[in-house]
Order: sequence, then structure tokens, then C-alpha cells
Amino acid sequence: MTGDLLSLHGAIGAFGLSLVVFGFAPGLVLAIVVRLIPDLERRRELQAELYEVPRWEQPYWVAQQFEVAIRVGLFPQANWYWGRHVWHRCKIESGLESHRKWPASFWVPEDNVKAGLGPGDSVKLMWSVRRMPGERMWVTVTERKGDRLVGTLDNWAIFAFLHPDETVRFHIDDIIDYIWQEEGAEAA
Repeated sequence: MTGDLLSLHGAIGAFGLSLVVFGFAPGLVLAIVVRLIPDLERRRELQAELYEVPRWEQPYWVAQQFEVAIRVGLFPQANWYWGRHVWHRCKIESGLESHRKWPASFWVPEDNVKAGLGPGDSVKLMWSVRRMPGERMWVTVTERKGDRLVGTLDNWAIFAFLHPDETVRFHIDDIIDYIWQEEGAEAA
């Protein structure tokens, strides 16, 4: 073993391995690892810090930063996806069904009002989230095809895993409140 390392092939191999482990690999691996971190400034900071770490410690330092990237960057994204699609799936509730259950206390717009809603108008919808309180949010209508509407979410959701400006598809009977486009412009 020692004789192999002292031979020309062994020495060249050991030198090549040390170049990869202590030379090229830390920078290349770190460049891949920092892609997991969403904050651009933090990415640049980590890449600059690499060259302040002594060369023999860089592979271990990069491994530690991989743990940080998983915890800070990848875990919240995986948690968000898991929460949205598995644990806290949300669905739009029908305003008309709620009105039928509680006609005295749950108001919904009349059919002729809902028939006049179109692109640019804002409507309020209800989301139910399993094991959590429901949520009511405003959606700006962008498209209408008969009784089916498409809109973009105007609010930050608290319980439903949704982002503002996310596309929402819904039925006309799901609407629980509305603001005409002209009224919204006057209120603003």
C-alpha cells in the first residue's frame, strides 16, 4: 500500500484526488448546494465565505452548508408542497349550499347579479381546510365561460396553502359576495 502511494501512479492518483477533493469539488458542490437557498444575498455570502475557510476544511464546511441549505431552503418548500397537497388540502365551498343550509343568516348574491359578473369584478369565495377553520378571500375574475369562472387570488391565505395572484377556477354558485369593477375603482 505504501509502496503504491510512493510510486509514480500512486503519487499522481493521490495528487489528482487531492485536487478534486480540496480544489474543484468544494466550489462546484457549493454552487449546486446554494441553489436550494431562496435568498440570493445569502447564496452570494456562502460562496464568498468558502474562500475564507482553510482549504483542508472546505469539504467539511461545504457538507455543513448542505445541511443548512436543506433546512433553510429545501425543507420549507417541501413542507409547503406537503401541506398544500397532503395535510391541508383546501377546496372551494359552495356559497349556494351554505345559503340553503342557513337561509336566514347566510347571504349570497342574487342569480341576476351573478349573471352580470365578468372580468375585472371581484368576488369573495370560501375555502374549507380540513382540521382548520375555513377561509374567505377575494378573487378578481379574469375569465368567464358560462357558469365557470377563472380568477386570481387577491389575498394572502392564512390556513389555505395559496399565494396571491394564484389562478383559481370556480363555479358561479361558489360566490358569496361581489364588488363590481366600477365600485372597486370608486372605493380606491
